[in-house]
Amino acid sequence: MSKKFAVFVEGSTELEFTIRLLTELAGRYSIEFEIHTQHKGSLNFTELRTNQTPDIHVLVVNCCNDEQVKSQIIDQYESLASAGYSLIIGLRDAYPFKHNEIKALERGMLIGIPAGDVPIHIHLAIMEIEAWFIEEITHFSRIDNSITLNILADNGFDHNNTCASELAHPAKTLENIYRHVGKGYSKNKRQVQRTVDAISYEELYINTRQKSSSLNNYISSLEKGLGL
Repeated sequence: MSKKFAVFVEGSTELEFTIRLLTELAGRYSIEFEIHTQHKGSLNFTELRTNQTPDIHVLVVNCCNDEQVKSQIIDQYESLASAGYSLIIGLRDAYPFKHNEIKALERGMLIGIPAGDVPIHIHLAIMEIEAWFIEEITHFSRIDNSITLNILADNGFDHNNTCASELAHPAKTLENIYRHVGKGYSKNKRQVQRTVDAISYEELYINTRQKSSSLNNYISSLEKGLGL
């Protein structure tokens, strides 16, 4: 196995999205996902999703808490470096912070981060990962083909004049849009998976990342981990 890197994410939505995104980015290369979950400050092995002959090993940690993303990266850094990991990536939402607090939050995330041989990239989804889902507007027709741009606008997202990253609480906006057509959105695994599966990763890669600098930066780090 030529490459291995680690991704620490805030919750289960970020975990499933990251695994799907990495699978799509990797193309012909196969990935082995070693999944761990944080509980009371410790990491517990959850699952191994693997192919028979993986080219890349990715440790994906569900930190179950936004503050634990940074804490777990610090705690696990030495062991990951000793085990030959080439890159450590972190992802958490900016919400419930406000837009005018983002710069201070970004500075705070870097305080105490180890400065060893293995680089660390910590990312904020502005304001939540659901902003990336909203911005990928083609996915709405796969959730329900009656969702129109007018319905998006009526529920808080004017695609022609606004970026989803400007929304104060994207998850709530996404919930409102889905609810308008009788669908639900929550952290429920089934509902999260439905959205993750509805997203066009080609659209996300080519166009959505151009409208969202936080998504673009996250994809760029994942590409670096994959060696692309």
